Amino acid sequence: MLHTGLSNQASSLTFERERGVNKVLITRNVAHLVINIEEDTSRFERVLEAMRSLASSNIPVFLVKLHRSALTLAFAAKDAKKADTSLQSSGFKTLLRDDLAVVAIHADSMRDLSGVMVQIADALFSAGARLYETGDSHNSVQALIEGAKVEAAVQSLLTAFHLDDSAVSENQVDAE
Repeated sequence: MLHTGLSNQASSLTFERERGVNKVLITRNVAHLVINIEEDTSRFERVLEAMRSLASSNIPVFLVKLHRSALTLAFAAKDAKKADTSLQSSGFKTLLRDDLAVVAIHADSMRDLSGVMVQIADALFSAGARLYETGDSHNSVQALIEGAKVEAAVQSLLTAFHLDDSAVSENQVDAE
């Protein structure tokens, strides 16, 4: 008989990461801007001008998306008035939404999960949470939703992914 020197404890050792959604992270007090970028001007220059306007006002942004005739982005709701004023004084037409939240759904191997986006969208829809923007990374999907719908959305996500309340944590978006 070959003796490997391994104890019975080693037989329970695993090298694979846990699969499936395992955490929901909430970031409250987020604002969102839709910045009109006129199509008849240099789009690239207008986008840079909008970003410079926000940078000169020291407003950190995230969930930045470039659309055909608009630039959308999120930031701390505390900076909403300052951001909107800065952009409007630079000649931009804006649509501001505040009192939003980002709900981030985490999994160790998000890109390996089949149908996860549909499950997230269905859970948010069933909670009545309007989806304003999305983002993703190798281990998460972020959904920008109405702040008033966070609790219902989180409960719906927990149910969809068979998680309990211990999977939920909160984060704060930094503001100046």
